Amino acid sequence: MAELMLILRMFTIMLILGFSEARMEILSNQADVPLGENHVLLCKAGGEGKISWKKDGEDLDKDGENPRIEEIDETSSKLTIVKAKIEDSGRYLCLCEFETDHRDETFIILFVYEKPAFIDIETYHEFLEGQDAVIPCNVTGQPAVEVKWKRYHQELQPNDRIRITEENSVQIKNISREDQGTYICEGKIKQRPISKETEISIVVNVSPIVKIHEEVKKVKAGPETNVSLICLVEGVPKPNITWKIPDTSDESRYKYNSDKSELTILSVVRHDYGPYTCVAKSKIGESSATIMLDVSEHPLAVLNQTEMEVESGQTISVSCNVSGHPMPTLQWFRKTTNGSLLTVDAGEGRMRLEDDYVLVIDDLTPSDGGLYTCMAISPAGNASTDLVLKTRPGKVCKVSAAPGPTSVHFTLGAPLVDGGSTITNFILQWRLESEQHWQDRLIQPTDPLVITSLVPYTSYLVRLATQNAVGPGEFSDQFTIRTQGIRTAGTSTGTHSESAPPEQPEPIQSSVSRVSNVPPSAEACPSGRVLTHAVLESQQLIVRAIEEMNSHLKNVTDALTEISHTLKELVKK
Repeated sequence: MAELMLILRMFTIMLILGFSEARMEILSNQADVPLGENHVLLCKAGGEGKISWKKDGEDLDKDGENPRIEEIDETSSKLTIVKAKIEDSGRYLCLCEFETDHRDETFIILFVYEKPAFIDIETYHEFLEGQDAVIPCNVTGQPAVEVKWKRYHQELQPNDRIRITEENSVQIKNISREDQGTYICEGKIKQRPISKETEISIVVNVSPIVKIHEEVKKVKAGPETNVSLICLVEGVPKPNITWKIPDTSDESRYKYNSDKSELTILSVVRHDYGPYTCVAKSKIGESSATIMLDVSEHPLAVLNQTEMEVESGQTISVSCNVSGHPMPTLQWFRKTTNGSLLTVDAGEGRMRLEDDYVLVIDDLTPSDGGLYTCMAISPAGNASTDLVLKTRPGKVCKVSAAPGPTSVHFTLGAPLVDGGSTITNFILQWRLESEQHWQDRLIQPTDPLVITSLVPYTSYLVRLATQNAVGPGEFSDQFTIRTQGIRTAGTSTGTHSESAPPEQPEPIQSSVSRVSNVPPSAEACPSGRVLTHAVLESQQLIVRAIEEMNSHLKNVTDALTEISHTLKELVKK
């Protein structure tokens, strides 16, 4: 097909030349002929005549088999080289003797070549860093082939480490990681633009190297303590990392990053103590380094109970277990309301320490309620945990009551014992002396301690108690009060109506004898948490003022009614 296209092309040219001045021309699709391929030369004389061929000055036989010469017409001749050989290269001359006895000639130089080819070439090489590397490149081709090496699209320049051998190999002394990459071997026919190239990959392997920042890592054990052991590894190919760990450590608490170069131990405990060896291994070799994990265990105190609600009179025992390295000492404390700590010692008392770790309280009282602390003390630090002991509130002591016309106002004169739990309510109770049933009212701790809606000039028994989350405490001693009479209109401050004999509203205090003003003994009123009632007393004064105002308004209303009645009587008369 290629020959046919060439002939058609030549005939087209011949037609064009037929109308122009006669001239000689050899048509060829290329001057460089690959070895083993057929090649056609078409000679156009430009006029009628006898055409002959010569190669390198010697006549070619027009009847020869190779090359074959065919006369197309009186003006053109075709020369065919069959399966071109290297020796077919040369100068081909086309000679025409025109009928006018004029001679003309033209020539073409053909170059037959064998394409460059790579023989038994390896396109991937691995070397160990520091070795002397040789990278061969075997190229065939005819005629002579030149070999060039390239890197980064530039010809490789020899230096004191790199050279090109006579066998066209690249030799690199003491190869390093900087030498790895892609190299190009190019085979080129001398003095012709005919070449072929191939890429060769060079990998420089590096033996594993393990580096650590700390040979000894010190940590304190604890549930919130995590420690990371970092192993810096170098090497090509990338080494696989494994860890050798102490037998006493628990691997279930281990966490690794993606390549295992970082080992994180969660919630470090004393048993994690020991050597941790990072091992980096590849096909090139193996390397390792050891980190010693020094675990000092922070003291830990654990109670078998952290909160208790107990009735008065019972016995409690709470154990506290401590651990740590070195082993800590244990001490129980009771926290007072001012924040200070009272030591609980071993002994025979009602509140004592048994077996060096058990807190025992016999015959529990409301004043025993509160916060107890077990503390573990060691050179590694201190740790503590609290026991919240709750019981019912204590008996209200040193309470006084001031009666009004229809109310009773309580005032607290001593701290309250809350039993270790916040006071949620006051319980105010009252009854007539002739009755057995108590009436009561719940008061919020921030409200005035007032019993209202009482009958004027009447004797009542009154008392109060406190209540917390555990329950109500013991009531105060009951005592008798008498409400005041209501003043009538027109009377002075010291004058009372007939139904209300004059009396002075003196505060009445509870006592053991219930009527005595002697305050209870210190044993009857143990110390406790103070609830401040300065605001409550102010509120009580306001309530009293309102009640007195209401009383005066009633007196005025009664007086107006009486005047109206008198006027009506006068009108009738």
